[in-house]
Amino acid sequence: MPQSTPYPTQPQQPYQPPAPAPKKRRKWPWIIGGLVVLIIVLVSVASGGKKTPEPTAAATAVPPAAGTTVPRAANDSYHPTWTPAPATPPATTETPAQGPAKPEIPYQVQSAMDSAQSYLSFSAFSRNGLIRQLSSQAGEGYPKDVATDAVDRLNIDWNQQAVKSAQQYLDMTSFSCSGLIQQLSSSAGEGFTKAQATYGAHQTPACK
Repeated sequence: MPQSTPYPTQPQQPYQPPAPAPKKRRKWPWIIGGLVVLIIVLVSVASGGKKTPEPTAAATAVPPAAGTTVPRAANDSYHPTWTPAPATPPATTETPAQGPAKPEIPYQVQSAMDSAQSYLSFSAFSRNGLIRQLSSQAGEGYPKDVATDAVDRLNIDWNQQAVKSAQQYLDMTSFSCSGLIQQLSSSAGEGFTKAQATYGAHQTPACK
């Protein structure tokens, strides 16, 4: 029998385990990181990139109190000076200056003033007529200078006195306008000035 030819055999290789399949990378951590970076950029743009400046030493320095010395730095040529504290003015107890004291009215003048006001309360008078009434022997009998001083111290509206006197004359009798003015201004009558008599007469029906 013919001999069988043996099949060539392949050399046996050592067994190697199959390589593990490559792991798939997860993408979500990278996405989150990108969003965080994007938010930071947007916040920076919105704020304009401005930063609050830090206060400098000069801005935060506290001024020295009055009456103290300012220390000198090690590398400074500044010479310390003493700042005196402001002096407090002493309290004064002076009273404000008073104006000149009003002179006292003499007794006779005050008495004549009271008499004049009493006359004016029931009748009208001119300045000359009131002085004559106070100084005449038939009246009050005050000295002429005392009567004059008393009348001038009173605040009397002589125009209104002329109006009252004119009305009193018209209550007793009839007058023309010129006749009433003449009666009010004559020395034998009431003794008003011409202007006062004219004003008083023109306030009555005699001159209207």
